[in-house]
Amino acid sequence: MDTKLIKSSEYQIMPWKNGLGSTAQIDISPEGSAFPGDDFLWRVSSATVGTSSPFSNFSGCDRLLVVWKGAGLFLNDEKLEPLKSLRFSGETPMDCRLVSGEVSDLGVIYRRDQISANLTVNQIEAGKSSKLLLDSGTHYLFCAAGIFSALGNSVETGSTLKIQGTGSLELYSSSGAQYFFITLRKKT
Repeated sequence: MDTKLIKSSEYQIMPWKNGLGSTAQIDISPEGSAFPGDDFLWRVSSATVGTSSPFSNFSGCDRLLVVWKGAGLFLNDEKLEPLKSLRFSGETPMDCRLVSGEVSDLGVIYRRDQISANLTVNQIEAGKSSKLLLDSGTHYLFCAAGIFSALGNSVETGSTLKIQGTGSLELYSSSGAQYFFITLRKKT
């Protein structure tokens, strides 16, 4: 397995496609792709949303979104609770309103004709280990709360561990942690 710890201080701050805010790009594939150009397959990013605004349109893409800080969002009047993931089409007009104060979210945008994607919310109990079995693809473990260790890396809140390949992965947290597990695979 090939691993890379991506600290939150290394994220690239970029404007939203619609120019109404900014996001911290965690990773993009292929590396060096222009975003939102036509050559990217997926992008993983985290944004702080401080005001109500429409989402950018991403034709040909699907999106995954989860709120990891704050009270949640209303998306087209449907409430997205914290730590609940939502999948939607990039073409769907999406109006966003804050439930109460700013939120931080984690988002994945991917080409639906070329990539399959999954996002789950997971927890590691204090003083316990958790095991993950990794199938083929590229995997991201975004730490939403606490600190966990995996493959010799200490992953703090807001940072991400990127893993490519298959295998078994053991996660440990002395004080407990919450993380989002993202898997992206090329369709065959």
